[in-house]
Amino acid sequence: MRLGFPLGLVALVSGCTYGPVEERAVIAQLLRLGESYQAIAVVQHDVFQRPTGLSAFPDGGRWRYLERRGIEYLVDSESREIRELASQDAPDELWESFAVHVAGLDGDTVAYLRLTGCPRRGECYPGLQQQRVLRLSTVGGVRPTPELPPGIRLPGVMAARRPGELSYVRFGIAGDTITARFDENGTAERLFRIETNGSAVVIGG
Repeated sequence: MRLGFPLGLVALVSGCTYGPVEERAVIAQLLRLGESYQAIAVVQHDVFQRPTGLSAFPDGGRWRYLERRGIEYLVDSESREIRELASQDAPDELWESFAVHVAGLDGDTVAYLRLTGCPRRGECYPGLQQQRVLRLSTVGGVRPTPELPPGIRLPGVMAARRPGELSYVRFGIAGDTITARFDENGTAERLFRIETNGSAVVIGG
């Protein structure tokens, strides 16, 4: 007795394929801490496979994510040092469209992080997104907190020197590179590069 499969089913199964494993890291946010020469950089790191064959139709298909995480670095433009403060692996309930960003600062040493996303393998749009809030200290680690404290917000950014500002520095992002400008009319200096695996490298170091 001969067993056979519909040609359409064979084509569909064979078409659900993915390419090689890739990595990418994106500098999602860079915020100066008060009037200091320091900043917090938030990096989004993903390990993924792109769909191929029928999986890529009609609009490029849906990437298969193997790892998703956020990484926070303390950037010191004066000493030319960069240090990892914390990282968060995406939990199942925030897997789809997982993102980490600083929602507000409290002084020069504390940042509040908001983690957002949707449950794994589900649809994801703003109405379905869940969130977590973390308190990150540059000197004391990270811990969960129920919500943002009252009055916590992001600082405004000015290119010009503010009245009474003694330590002038303006941070910037140029692709995979963190830059800093130490004079209003000066050229931005390239300080650190973020590799595709999420690690940080001192430029020229």
